[in-house]
Amino acid sequence: MATPAVSRAAQVPALIPLSLLEAIRNLDTPVEDGLAEVAEEVVAKRLGLSQTVAAQIERYRTSTERREAVPDAEAVGVFRLVARRPDRELVFADAGRRAARHAARLVGRTSEALRRATPARVSRRLGTRSALELATRVFGLEPLPMPAPGEPAARAADTPALAAAPDGGACPFYAAVLGELLRGLAGFEGAVDHPRCRGRGDAACEWHAAAARGYE
Repeated sequence: MATPAVSRAAQVPALIPLSLLEAIRNLDTPVEDGLAEVAEEVVAKRLGLSQTVAAQIERYRTSTERREAVPDAEAVGVFRLVARRPDRELVFADAGRRAARHAARLVGRTSEALRRATPARVSRRLGTRSALELATRVFGLEPLPMPAPGEPAARAADTPALAAAPDGGACPFYAAVLGELLRGLAGFEGAVDHPRCRGRGDAACEWHAAAARGYE
């Protein structure tokens, strides 16, 4: 019998909308190309460089430092803001990595020191466990049985990303989250696939980590 899907919480950690807005600002920041004369026009047109986004980033950063949450509807609104962009896949990927790094700080130095003091195989196992625990606690993902050793998988039937983009266009956020958590905490090398998606008619979204091959 299948395990019931984890439903979306009423509140979302502030680090999630923080990461999304940080990614918007990052992608909207012009490259240093010597075109200083058009800088003011660029700033005026790019949302990520607006005073509104800057103020929201500071608010979410303060909430993140206090480990606070925001209403689910507020997070959905930020996801929807990104989902309308033509470069949304890039923004979601950047935001997912940022969110994972913010979340990894919740593990604490004690756990990190413990992993470093253990043999590599045990350290990877501990790191994978920590990554999946954070994926569940912070991002609402549900771990699945590993298709192969060292290749975790997770699922979610309801996320703020899906509420904002029912076509699955925001799902790269969670692929980036899972991949970065595994890289940072378990030394994972590889990619995260999205073989099932509610936006494509599946019952739930799934993300599968696949280790890189041939780089011994």
